[in-house]
Amino acid sequence: MAFRGIAHLRSMRTLHTLLIAVALTCAATLRAQPDLAALDAYLADAVMKFDQPGLAVGVVKDGQLVWSKGYGKLDLAQADPVTPNSIFYLASISKAFTACAVGLLVDEGKVDWNDPVVKHLPWFRTPDAYVTEQMLVKDLLCHRSGWITFDGDLLWYGTEYDQREILERHAHEPFTHPFRDKFGYSNLMFIAAAQLIEAVSGSTWDAFITERILRPLGMTRTTVETADLARFTDVALPHVRKGQDPAAPQKSMPYQALRGADGACGVNSCVTDLAKWDAMWADEGKVNGKPFLSEASYRTITSSHLPMGTEGAGLGWVLEEFNGHAVITHSGGMPGFILNHAVVPDQDLAVIALGNGESYSVFAATQKLLDAWLGEGKADPVGDMLPRIAKRRERDAKRVADRMAARVAKTRPSLPLSAYAGTYADKIYGEATITEANGALQLTFQPAKDLLTGTLGHWHFDSFQWQHADPFLEPGYITFGFDADHRVTGFKVELHSPDFHFYKLDFRRK
Repeated sequence: MAFRGIAHLRSMRTLHTLLIAVALTCAATLRAQPDLAALDAYLADAVMKFDQPGLAVGVVKDGQLVWSKGYGKLDLAQADPVTPNSIFYLASISKAFTACAVGLLVDEGKVDWNDPVVKHLPWFRTPDAYVTEQMLVKDLLCHRSGWITFDGDLLWYGTEYDQREILERHAHEPFTHPFRDKFGYSNLMFIAAAQLIEAVSGSTWDAFITERILRPLGMTRTTVETADLARFTDVALPHVRKGQDPAAPQKSMPYQALRGADGACGVNSCVTDLAKWDAMWADEGKVNGKPFLSEASYRTITSSHLPMGTEGAGLGWVLEEFNGHAVITHSGGMPGFILNHAVVPDQDLAVIALGNGESYSVFAATQKLLDAWLGEGKADPVGDMLPRIAKRRERDAKRVADRMAARVAKTRPSLPLSAYAGTYADKIYGEATITEANGALQLTFQPAKDLLTGTLGHWHFDSFQWQHADPFLEPGYITFGFDADHRVTGFKVELHSPDFHFYKLDFRRK
């Protein structure tokens, strides 16, 4: 009897365990089937609350795009709607393509993650000879070079410089952080990686990404050239408010080629194509059960190479956590576009949010989609974000108001306008010219003359407001310096931007 009782108890425990397992499986199944109608309504409302021109979203599960939707317009001036096939400029989401390209070359034995960069790019330099020799291939891809975030980005923004000249000019920019010690988001190191890919493979970054990634994955609506977008319909246009003025209406603008930033940016894609890319990462580097990347390269790319508090820097990815699940993610931002996606490999899941405006709606959408599939579905990221965004706008408004209040009325320049005209040079950026005609000054940054050209209107004393041609950036403020004989020696630039370091420019008269 005792034996039978123990057996019965074991049987009951086994049944109880099975019931718990079934219950957990059912709960997981229920959690994996969110209320799509409610989700759709939430995202549509988010687009309105964020004043977002257009948004495309998608969810990839077990290798398939299981839900996708478009909201808003491709261009606010036209009627065409955003769809899951709408093409967006992916900006920094492109960085993972660059890391993958290097991984494919590692798998072929043509390069090693631990190779010194100078082994493949003998001309590569940094301001520190030791760092130059010790910079490894993987160091290019995880933002630990020693330069601060966005250092050198003015060298590719709208300029005519090729990639090698960008890197050679930036090699003279001093480091701020110790090598491999602190995070400094570096577009230029991904530009260097693009040059390395070309040196190792014999193909340009454009050609390698197209032939080795886009075509094998069947990404037929994805390009690496903005010029190629002319052959497509259903293309989302970027939207900006002139000079970052919150009172200005959002208007579309043309795509910027920005070829110098290939490697850091460059890919244009849509939800339906990006789903194929994310499915490969969600399945740990495999496509249809076969390795696209080796397991070793996949692990190297998706491992942390620099801790950042609760996050980590992978190679072309940021590592996060959501509800106990490891997430690899990366956002993108460029004038008129903000985009995001996140991959959860242990759930074979990915979510995508692409936007053609400058609101944070894509981050709210990403969190909402993750919560719908991995959480309780009750998260309200829109409600959480909007108050913080309102406070940031208040700070920006105060900053602008403070500058207006500091302006001293009824002053005049200390010299005739013709005395400010001339050619100036910043030792890293290059030349700028100031011309005088018909009683007005015009400043042109010669490397980016189509974008960074505009009139200088007198502000006060020897400071002028610069109304450049770029629809994205705020107006700038130019202040001249003098020698003891009150001759103009140069000028400094104040232009508030979280993306570009105008404050580092020091133009000296030639």
